[in-house]
Amino acid sequence: MFRKNKNYQKGAVSILFSIVILSVLLIISFSIFVIMLQQIKLSGQASRSVLSFYAAETGAERCLYQIRINSNSGCDAPGGGTITGTLDNTSQYRTTFNGSDEIISIGEYADTRRKIRLTW
Repeated sequence: MFRKNKNYQKGAVSILFSIVILSVLLIISFSIFVIMLQQIKLSGQASRSVLSFYAAETGAERCLYQIRINSNSGCDAPGGGTITGTLDNTSQYRTTFNGSDEIISIGEYADTRRKIRLTW
């Protein structure tokens, strides 16, 4: 008959236990990596969003300025108008005034757009 070697069985259990522990650690590490990658993407989107918002705000302020000084050009043209511009950081804006009480300004940076609507 065959005898079972007790030392051999202890080694097999240790190897199996080590594999299970390493598998759990690998799964946890991969999960943390995926979460961190998503957070990095979100932080990049947030910075682009801020630049887009400020570009839209710049366009709205420029349009308001033209309306207040009655320049009769751009936003203050008779019946309303549109102005566009590019800022130093390559963000762009397109601002439209409807001629009575509403300004719509869209700012864009990279692939992100933000819109501001002013009414009075």
